[in-house]
Amino acid sequence: MQRQVRIVVPFKLKGAKSRLASVLTPEERRLLAFAMLKDVLDAIFDLGKVTILSRSGLKKEDLGRDVDILESDLELNDALNALIEEQAGQGWQFDIFIVMADLALLNKDVVNGILDAEGDVVLCPGRGGGTNMILIRSPKFRTCYQGLSYPKHLAYAHDLGLNAAFFDSFRAGCDIDEPEDLAEVLLHGPGETKSVLESMGFILSDKGRKCLDRRA
Repeated sequence: MQRQVRIVVPFKLKGAKSRLASVLTPEERRLLAFAMLKDVLDAIFDLGKVTILSRSGLKKEDLGRDVDILESDLELNDALNALIEEQAGQGWQFDIFIVMADLALLNKDVVNGILDAEGDVVLCPGRGGGTNMILIRSPKFRTCYQGLSYPKHLAYAHDLGLNAAFFDSFRAGCDIDEPEDLAEVLLHGPGETKSVLESMGFILSDKGRKCLDRRA
């Protein structure tokens, strides 16, 4: 039986997806970031209390969902760990589930899968050594989103004596950071992110593996 969870989605409001600057304008990157966030919200909505963690300026009307917005000027780890400490101080009434905002392929089946997984901490790695989702059931745990965060999170959990579980998922592991990642959205995307990319003229090409073209 799933415990109650507080789902936290960190969202970078300004300067999002800078590694896509070679193929998208700043406005296009903003539109893409919001589309991915909305797809993530579709996947997690109704599964727990949802909080968007962001710098100031984000509005509920931008999201199309009635979700809580937690504004913070702290760096990501500091903001997340302050939230974890607050939850621990209140008696750990909810588990904390951190979901990155650029998981455009995420769906409810995947989210329910990690929520059903056993472990004091359940880690879902991204490609390249990052951590795309963390389900935290212990108030001892803290995040360390810097560099290769997945092995850091795993080692930290082990150092604390916590049972750390690994959750393997293609959809949850596919964060959209690089231009070649956009092909995965066109191939497998279920929602708004795919529609936004298609409206920008992106199409799959037969020139090679995961190759994109863009209509003028």
